[in-house]
Amino acid sequence: MPELTPSLRKQLSRIRLKVLPEDYLVVHLPPTENAVPAEWFRPATTRFAVFIRDPDTVTIVVSRRKWLRMQNLFRRFRIVDTVRVVTLGIGHARRLELCLVTVGKLLVEGGIDALPFCAFHRDHILVPKQSLPRAVRLLRQFRTTNQ
Repeated sequence: MPELTPSLRKQLSRIRLKVLPEDYLVVHLPPTENAVPAEWFRPATTRFAVFIRDPDTVTIVVSRRKWLRMQNLFRRFRIVDTVRVVTLGIGHARRLELCLVTVGKLLVEGGIDALPFCAFHRDHILVPKQSLPRAVRLLRQFRTTNQ
């Protein structure tokens, strides 16, 4: 396990784990593809979504249900993976980025391909769907054994 300072141990013991109930798809689009529709950003219809544009591709993470309804808007795409979203609630406004790095390292050392990222108010980890039970078990074990 990663080496932890006493303050990081205390921080990790306060993390609240929440697993979003639906499956999400990681989809790559060509950089020239149509824009992502505004519908995907409405809080009433979208609990969670990620949009990343770089020079070579556009990557979106969106619920399977939403993707199946709207995939016909895109001419070309490649579904990369089915993931589940684990949200880490810290419980206060002050962020501790090292906490997310440690959690990500813990999962990788446990053999789980996880993608942690910060959304400023809370952290999220994308975990392959088939690895979710093991990831949650490992995170819960880590929280209780390091208090």
